[in-house]
Amino acid sequence: MADLTLYEQLAESIGIKGSGIIPEMFAMIADEDEAKFVLAAAPPGTVEEIAQKAGIPLEKAEKMVRPLFLKGLLFKSKKPGETRYYKIRNYVQFHDGTVLSPDIPEGYLALLREFEKTLVKDMQEGRDQAGYTPFMRVVPINVTVDAKTQVLAMDDVEKMIQEANVIAVTACSCRTIHPVTEVPLEVCMQLDKAAVYAIDRGTGRELTKEQAMEMLHMCEKEGLVHCVINTQSLGYMICNCDNQSCSNWPGDKKYAKTFAAPSRFLAVVDSENCSACDACIDRCYFYAISMGGKGDTAQVDEDRCMGCGLCAVTCPEDAITMKEVRKIETIPAG
Repeated sequence: MADLTLYEQLAESIGIKGSGIIPEMFAMIADEDEAKFVLAAAPPGTVEEIAQKAGIPLEKAEKMVRPLFLKGLLFKSKKPGETRYYKIRNYVQFHDGTVLSPDIPEGYLALLREFEKTLVKDMQEGRDQAGYTPFMRVVPINVTVDAKTQVLAMDDVEKMIQEANVIAVTACSCRTIHPVTEVPLEVCMQLDKAAVYAIDRGTGRELTKEQAMEMLHMCEKEGLVHCVINTQSLGYMICNCDNQSCSNWPGDKKYAKTFAAPSRFLAVVDSENCSACDACIDRCYFYAISMGGKGDTAQVDEDRCMGCGLCAVTCPEDAITMKEVRKIETIPAG
C-alpha cells in the first residue's frame, strides 16, 4: 500500500490540510518516487539536483520528468544552459493542471467532484471569516461605462489580448469536471508563459490575436463571465465562466465574493429608459437584480452585484451602464 504520508505532504504543500480525498487523488496520478520527486522540486532545481535531493537515481528521474510535467504536477523554467523544474504551489494550479492532463481517469474527476461537494462550503465560510483574498477577479465585458471612468488594462480583457505575445486556449477545467453542454468547453485563454506551458503540454492550442478577440465576443454572446487573476498586473489567464460548473462561485451564489473578487464596477440602471422586460434578471448569475425600482423598473443589489456587465449587454433599451465604485488600490498589487 502506498505511503499516504507522502501524498498528505503534497496536499498540504498546495494548502489543503486534513483532507482524505486530495491525498488519494495525488496517489492516483503519481507513484511514490514521483511523489518524492515533486516534493523535492521546491525550490526549483535541475533534474540532477532534484533527483539527488529526493534520493532517486538520475536515470530514473530523467524518465519521470516529462510525464510529471504532462500530469500538471511540475512546471519548468528554461534558462540559458539548463532547464529547472518546480512543483505546483497551490490548489488552483492543482485543479487546473491535473484535470486537463492527457488520459486523466474518470475516477480522478469523480473524487474531485466529491471533494468540492463535501468541503467547498466549509472552505468558503472559513476563508470568508479569515479575510481570505480571492484568487480570481471578475472583469466587465466591454460595455458602456460611466463617462468619468478610465478603463485600465487590468479591467479590459481586450487590452490584455492585445498586449500578450503568445495566446493559447484550453478546455475549461471546471466544465471538464462538471460537464455543461449548453456552453462551449474550449474557451479558457492562457497568456504568454502560461500559453507556452499549455502548448508545450498539448493541453492548449495557439490563437492569433484576431482569433482570441473573436472567441471573447463569442463568450460574451454565450453569456459567460470574464475572470482574471486578482492582481493589478495583466496576469496570465482569462477564464470565461458559466453559471453552473464554475469553481469561482460554486453552490450558493451568496458566497460568490468569497472565491472571486467583484470587478471595480457596479451596474447602474436608468429607470427612465428601463422597460421592465426582465432580460437582465434572466441573465444575472448572482440574483443581483429585481423589479423593485422606481415604477417597478430594474434595481441592482450592490452587495450581490459582481460587476460583470452581462446585464448591460443584455438590456435592449441600453438602460444599464457600469459605474466605477472601487479604486485601483482595492486590487492586490501582485
